[in-house]
Amino acid sequence: MQEHLKTNILNFKWPSSTPVIYLSLEDIEGSHPIHRSKFSKQVKEAFPDTDLSSLEHIFTTFTQEIPNAPSIKINLIKDKELRIYKQFLKHQLKTYFLEKGYIVVKNFVRDVQVWMPSKKGNTADYNLYYKFSFKILFATLTDLPELVVSYDGTSKVLTKSVNDIEETEYIKRCVYGQKTFNYQMNLDTEDKEEFYNSIEFTQAFPIFNLQLARALNIPIEEPDRPKNRYQKYVALITTFAKNYLFTEEFKTLFPFKQDAFIDVPGNRINHINPNLGLLEFGKDQYGNKRTHLVPKKAMNILNPYRRPNNQNIKIFFICHTSHKDSVLSFYQNLKEGVNTEKNYYKGLEAYVNIKATASKEHFIEFTNENDPIPEIVEQLESLTFDHENVKYAAFYISPFDKFTPDPDNREIYIRIKELFLNEGIVTQVVDYEKMIVNIQDQYNFQFSLQNMALAIHAKLGGAPWKLAVTDKKELVIGVGAFTNQGENRRYIASAFSFQNNGLFRNFEYFNQNETELLAGSILKAIRDFTSVAQADKVVIHFYKEMSYEELQPIIDGMNKLKLGVPLYILNINKTEAEDIIAYDVNWGNKLMPVSGTYIRIGINKFLLFNNARYPNDIYYADTDGYPFPIKIKISSPDEDAFEDVEVIEELLTQVYQFSRLYWKSLRQQNVPITIKYPEMVAQIAPRFENGVPEDAKDTLWFL
Repeated sequence: MQEHLKTNILNFKWPSSTPVIYLSLEDIEGSHPIHRSKFSKQVKEAFPDTDLSSLEHIFTTFTQEIPNAPSIKINLIKDKELRIYKQFLKHQLKTYFLEKGYIVVKNFVRDVQVWMPSKKGNTADYNLYYKFSFKILFATLTDLPELVVSYDGTSKVLTKSVNDIEETEYIKRCVYGQKTFNYQMNLDTEDKEEFYNSIEFTQAFPIFNLQLARALNIPIEEPDRPKNRYQKYVALITTFAKNYLFTEEFKTLFPFKQDAFIDVPGNRINHINPNLGLLEFGKDQYGNKRTHLVPKKAMNILNPYRRPNNQNIKIFFICHTSHKDSVLSFYQNLKEGVNTEKNYYKGLEAYVNIKATASKEHFIEFTNENDPIPEIVEQLESLTFDHENVKYAAFYISPFDKFTPDPDNREIYIRIKELFLNEGIVTQVVDYEKMIVNIQDQYNFQFSLQNMALAIHAKLGGAPWKLAVTDKKELVIGVGAFTNQGENRRYIASAFSFQNNGLFRNFEYFNQNETELLAGSILKAIRDFTSVAQADKVVIHFYKEMSYEELQPIIDGMNKLKLGVPLYILNINKTEAEDIIAYDVNWGNKLMPVSGTYIRIGINKFLLFNNARYPNDIYYADTDGYPFPIKIKISSPDEDAFEDVEVIEELLTQVYQFSRLYWKSLRQQNVPITIKYPEMVAQIAPRFENGVPEDAKDTLWFL
């Protein structure tokens, strides 16, 4: 079936006459700052007697005339003035919806976001809002201005005011009038202090978060996770556009070319050959390679590509005394398989080709579920392990789920993971409550067991599968990040280096501002790889755009190594919201484009779809999920890096391939492991008290 891709973009017309805006050096009432980065030649000429280079901002009332003040006609060809025009359009959007009485805020990329009150889903404790954001682009997919309309999820605003809540330490953001603010803001400027002192807390209402909800005994409902996110997303933006944008009043501000989201131009669409995503598994009895496209199917009929080096594997458990009996049932299912008519998991050995026995002498139980570490440490110190001959895996049965409100309880698993990693033992956490439910539902339990077996196999040093098509000699380095919301601090993991077949080499991790260490780590990975093999290119997958400070030491280091190979940097972002997406209206009501589809959305900028929908829909099932595309920007410091027109498709193919190598779950990921794995390390490792042992930096213990 021929695909028909649409976007969440509305075209509107260029203004029929050149916009005139009024400028001021003073921050007068009703004015808005224009940053110095937008000071065009015409803006500077408007103030002939002032040296604007010393100013951070000037100000504008946009189209509101200022007596005795200069004005300019915005040149819509000049980049800096086009950015002023964008600022004007964002101001119009904000003003329009504020005048309609809606909450209007800036989202995390500083675009306009509107909160629409819901008619359903409200309770006595909170009111529900649907959030939509707008991004303004110029000639990205077309030759016209473009309004990107995104659905950003929902927020719940409590009906109880800040003034009526005693547990204020759990309050984060609040709604006040038609704006939001951070209740825990650092009053480090006079403006912030003045704003905070002006708030009437009887009129400020907290935005729902789990900790606050638990403190106030607000019932916590299971989050709405539709099987197909495209369906909900497209339905919501379509209804929103019809009811609020395709009106005569709104179209006086944004005269749409048509009252419909635009199609993706055919010349912007291309596809990666699905066979380039082929995966190699264990050889058959005759020594022939076995390959498959879909791990979920392949693992039921093929052996893993490579078993762990140590074949003598022992499993033991760490659990609360009251959970011992359930642990036995769990172990029997893990080891022997499940008891259900449709049986896709027949036990650990049958599924991942490793023999494992229970190490009863290492069983650890504790009585204090809120502070189990002292008991565990005491028992661990009395145990002996035969690390020369045996590889151990510990299953920690956690009394708490990962959403538990007490931060101390959330940290227990981290302490246990570090404690056993220091002993050379990998761990697997199992949520006790979920385990009990699963044991009773044997059919669904087998899918959790499949994922656990897969992860344990990889943690022990095995390789469940690898890329089958590896004709390039490339080093791929991934840099990912995780922001600890409690600390408001970002950690990064880097030098997660991979061979071109997708097999993991090693990793390091750093604080966000440790730029030199990051560069040194990347250079070490390059040096180690090129000392044993000639690289065709070096590729860095980065979680954001690399700054000059991050990139320059790497360029200098590569020049010193005299590699003579090109360096490519791919900035890879998830498009969960607030961005361009595309959907296939020809795939029934499922909407998700075929895996490997990519769309050019700018100069060396692309949307790439990584999912389990292959041509002719072979293998696809709703349980595989409907992931959104990722956004990729490709750059290089080398002048002739893009002379070969095929290099772009090669780099996108590489991202596509590396998204198929996730060994924590059988579900196809939309983000490559070059970003995903570092993010996982950055989430855990900085919380270790003594750091990650050196001999654990070439293993996947964090899965």
